[in-house]
Amino acid sequence: MRRLTYLMLALLLFGVLAMSPGAFAADRASVHALLISASKGKGGSDPRLASYEATLKRTLPFDTFKLVSEGSASVSGSGKSALSLSGGHRLELSGGERAGGGIKVRVEWTQGGRTLMNTEFTLKAGVPVVMGRGGEGEVPVVLLIAK
Repeated sequence: MRRLTYLMLALLLFGVLAMSPGAFAADRASVHALLISASKGKGGSDPRLASYEATLKRTLPFDTFKLVSEGSASVSGSGKSALSLSGGHRLELSGGERAGGGIKVRVEWTQGGRTLMNTEFTLKAGVPVVMGRGGEGEVPVVLLIAK
């Protein structure tokens, strides 16, 4: 009887430890977003974007990038996170399941209630993902980085 009591206590303790916040860390990621204004031939790029400039130029048909605003949010498998950026830009992030060495995240990018992009990415820690399109004049671009 005493062994059964100890076994039950050990199983209860194991269950509590398994449900601790650290156990969910595998399905949680911090996502940093940069709102960038991209354009053609209007001067040099923002020095704060120097580490991302090659990725931006390789991905988009622009040569000038200016950081407009930035923010961070936490994404987990069980909920949604919203991130407001300047100019009425908003990112709603959901998902958070581990996939392919990263974390799968659904992103809805809106501006003033109008959807600009609704897509899903597998974010890998430290690897930037660029959201944006070509266009004329200054074009908004979002760069996402999982931490």
